[in-house]
Amino acid sequence: MRTGLGNVLWFMREPGTRTDCPPGKKLRAQAAALHAGLAAAGAILLLAANASFAEVATWTRWEHSLTSKADYTAPYQQVSLAVTYTAPSGREFECCGFWDGGRTHKIRFMFRQSGTWSWKTTCSNARDSGLHEQRGAVNVVEYAGDNRLFRNGHLKVSDNGRHLAYANGKPFLWIGDTPWSAFITATQNEWERCLRNRADNSFTVVQVHCGGCWEWVGQLNTDRLGNPPFSGSGSSLQWNPAYWRQVDRKVQAANDLGLLVYVYAVRQPGPGFPADDVPQVARFARNLAARLMGNFVLYSPMADDVWTPQADAAGQALHRTAPMHMISAHPRFFLEPAVVSHGRDYIDLVGLQTGEGWQHDPYKKEKPLPWSPSLAARNAIQWPLALYRLRPAKPVINQEGPYDHPPYSLDSGRAAPLPTRKAGYWSFLSGAPGLSYGCFGIWNWGRPVRWMPSYDFQAALDVESVRHMKLLAEFFGSIAWWTLEPAHELVVGQSDDWMRKMVLAKSASGDLAVAYLPDNAQITVDMTGFPVSMQAAWFNPLSGGYQPVYRAISTTGRRAFVRPSGWQDAILVLRKQPAD
Repeated sequence: MRTGLGNVLWFMREPGTRTDCPPGKKLRAQAAALHAGLAAAGAILLLAANASFAEVATWTRWEHSLTSKADYTAPYQQVSLAVTYTAPSGREFECCGFWDGGRTHKIRFMFRQSGTWSWKTTCSNARDSGLHEQRGAVNVVEYAGDNRLFRNGHLKVSDNGRHLAYANGKPFLWIGDTPWSAFITATQNEWERCLRNRADNSFTVVQVHCGGCWEWVGQLNTDRLGNPPFSGSGSSLQWNPAYWRQVDRKVQAANDLGLLVYVYAVRQPGPGFPADDVPQVARFARNLAARLMGNFVLYSPMADDVWTPQADAAGQALHRTAPMHMISAHPRFFLEPAVVSHGRDYIDLVGLQTGEGWQHDPYKKEKPLPWSPSLAARNAIQWPLALYRLRPAKPVINQEGPYDHPPYSLDSGRAAPLPTRKAGYWSFLSGAPGLSYGCFGIWNWGRPVRWMPSYDFQAALDVESVRHMKLLAEFFGSIAWWTLEPAHELVVGQSDDWMRKMVLAKSASGDLAVAYLPDNAQITVDMTGFPVSMQAAWFNPLSGGYQPVYRAISTTGRRAFVRPSGWQDAILVLRKQPAD
């Protein structure tokens, strides 16, 4: 039988509250330790009859439900719910709650350190005793599992502003996929099948449009369960909780497999939404951020777009509401909107899209443009470099390179795997430490779109280019990629053809360098840029194998390195010669 505070805590736990710590001796020991801490701080008052107590592991989603006592005709529009979380250190975090149907409102959070946290709500309607000045405490224990997100903590920008890192400082390698429409086109089972495939192939990010990209995939009005994202209009507009609960499930499923979800928060988040209404855009962004506060997500206030007042309204609302989550932007495939995003204070990392020329620009009224691989190649090299050189330094991610289009895989000149992987190596070594892959059949979930026929979703999961992305991830994961800086000037005798342009990046100390040969028999490197003797090896982007070739390479003059015979493209790796 439980006694004392352990008994109180056991029965005061909220039904359905997530816990990663089973009851028993461990719980009683934690309760005893907590009792001492609460008493010392005077926080024992939080266990009064009108308070809530729960427990959760660090960096996992915690949720608490509140029931409004007042009547609202459109609670999504009429009620705003703020919540303040106080850490054991005394630091406060200001967040928001959200309406989830009927009289139910919810607050969610992820806690960054163990110990006792407290929370308190403030409702815009101070007379609603079910929502206003509610308070509680949460016992947070250290996460003990092997999920890389929960183990390492939320993402942040590295100290030098060049890459992403976990809360504990470990570098985060961005290898993304773009199942844009999955929130509206995918069943939960299909979604989880896709996630497992991507996790098995070393992807770390999935990019999804919050409204399921409905306007591109057959003008879908509901998800696969028949739920529309929104209902009503004008002052009676509100989101449909049933649809957004399915979004919750899909985001959590991705996080549970260690995948970050990059969510595009505006640009038609669903049919019936007034995308030109700035206050509605800001309201939706605030509610979405509150809803996903307990998950590993990253936001974009735009999707395939240029900068608008609506995008700025969404970005600012996300910045205010989501203190633990970063904000990027996914501009249309031009450099200018990416440069504009760099200048926005609320943008943490700069996104760009270099795939222009791969197929055609769907925003233009003309028929599909001719295949232009050199255009996509130029973008993958020049654009990351341009953004890398801007100040202040912000991480640059190529969030959409050339897509693999399996329906055209037998069409001469359009074979997809080679350009797809080329964009990855070009980008990584040109200042963008991350690439998001795309494949027709995945982004549209097998459905026909305006300019292309349908392609089977299951077949698209296993096309050849997926394996190439896994090899790219494994290669960069095996080296200190975060130390690399673009140094293309060390390549001697460059080709004028963008499709054969070689790129090179090296660490500031000169102990590591990586060069990419897209279609070149050899590369000549100016070795005077290296302060120490080096050794070299070749990596095959197609097979994943290494071939060591040189040792004790002098750092004087120029050195030519001949690509292994029969390889399509190749990676040259130069490392510091180990001491004898």
